[in-house]
Amino acid sequence: MNTESMDPKAIAEKLMNAPGIHQAVVPDDDVLNELFAREDDIVDTTFGMPIDNRALAACRGRSKHVVIFCDYTFEVPDGHVMMMEDENGKTVGFDIPSGKAEEYIDRTDLVWLSDDFVLLTTTGSDIAKVVMLPQKARCIGEKDGVKDAVLFYPATTTDMFLKKRFGVDTDTPSIASALLSFDEL
Repeated sequence: MNTESMDPKAIAEKLMNAPGIHQAVVPDDDVLNELFAREDDIVDTTFGMPIDNRALAACRGRSKHVVIFCDYTFEVPDGHVMMMEDENGKTVGFDIPSGKAEEYIDRTDLVWLSDDFVLLTTTGSDIAKVVMLPQKARCIGEKDGVKDAVLFYPATTTDMFLKKRFGVDTDTPSIASALLSFDEL
């Protein structure tokens, strides 16, 4: 195993070879702290529903971080990244991963809010929160000297902050920022 590859700068260089990544940089402490502070201020959705940002918490729980700028071809999620839970932690809604709508289309216990989000009709609770789930990163792993790599896509305001900070065109909606966080093996 190459122990040098666990260095965030080496990981950022490696990530530049991953499909869909346009830029990868190691944030300094000031940028990382600003990113976390901005996201900590987001406690509700734009329509007033509380947010439980487990993706942010997962990144915060890792020791190393790389900010990436990627397009929609980078690591398309194969599982849920957003769901809704009631006050007891029961799932009451969830996103539909790309290409998996056919698995849910015939279910009679679902109400489709959009092409990629459903609510369960079997829930009786009016109180719910949005839960942002971490996405396991597949582009790096133990072979690179890292473990538990996760991705977090920040809110639009934080995305704009990161794009401006690292010189990425803010008028290109097809490029998104993400925080990739991991621990050393």
